[in-house]
Amino acid sequence: MLKIVVIGASQIARKHLDVLKDLNNVVVVGIASRTFEKAQAIAMEYDIPSCYKDVAQMIELEQPDGILNLISADQMYSVTKQLLPLRVPIFLEKPPGLSYAEVADLASIAEHFRTLNMVGYNRRFYSVFQKGKKIIEDHGQLLGVSIEGHERFWKIKDRLRSEIRSNWLFANSTHTLDLIDFFGGEIEKCICFSNRLEEVKGDQFSVSVKYKTGALGQYVAHWYSPGGWSVKLYGEGATVVFQPLENGKWIDKNFCEHEIKIDDVDKEYKPGFYRQMQTFIHSIEENSLKKPGISLKDCERLLRLTESMVCND
Repeated sequence: MLKIVVIGASQIARKHLDVLKDLNNVVVVGIASRTFEKAQAIAMEYDIPSCYKDVAQMIELEQPDGILNLISADQMYSVTKQLLPLRVPIFLEKPPGLSYAEVADLASIAEHFRTLNMVGYNRRFYSVFQKGKKIIEDHGQLLGVSIEGHERFWKIKDRLRSEIRSNWLFANSTHTLDLIDFFGGEIEKCICFSNRLEEVKGDQFSVSVKYKTGALGQYVAHWYSPGGWSVKLYGEGATVVFQPLENGKWIDKNFCEHEIKIDDVDKEYKPGFYRQMQTFIHSIEENSLKKPGISLKDCERLLRLTESMVCND
């Protein structure tokens, strides 16, 4: 039985604990949070035996096999930097940092101490995504990827802490930016354009990529225009559409539409979370992270791309 500890007592912690409580080979032995009352409430709800205010004390006393670091984006870098030298396998909620420099530093520390790590870009584990990719493969080669990552920024901007707002491209848009690499593979060439209406680092983005396979890709986001998140995959005689991302369909050469069924685990739990946590637990058991899991080292490419999009004009 693997012993897991949790850092953070937000709503996202509950979503992960919903999965952990149903995995047979895992037990959550402790939870720590700066807001101790929240940790106590979650501990009572999920039958976690121990609560802590101090993360170091929890790790020292519980001697866990794995750590879930589920704290806010603006705290992730500083806390993770203290955890990686402990050599305990660690799962990090996205984003792993608010700049390329932060993520590159964490990746370097993890490599130095040989600490197994995984970053929680859960959409990689959507059942409809896996099935959609296979539909394209079954029809031939992937020809193109089109991603829309619009944000409803006018509705949320005034509720955000200043550091999160000014780095929203890293804090939230990497959810969809990660899909450029996930669906298309390694990028050969990339051209980025950005503009600003209100946000200093930009709020309008356009990215064109050519993949090493020869496929073409595009990403567009307008934060002050009504829209949403969507993905289209273009294949030989088949087009796959995810809009919203949790739902999928594919269109054949006769323009007939076919639903892509969602697996039960993506209905019972937050989509992608069950298989994502299975992957992390298996990585602890095997001391190796399997795809589509993504490590801090892998995230360097994502954050380098994100940084190249920042509006500097």
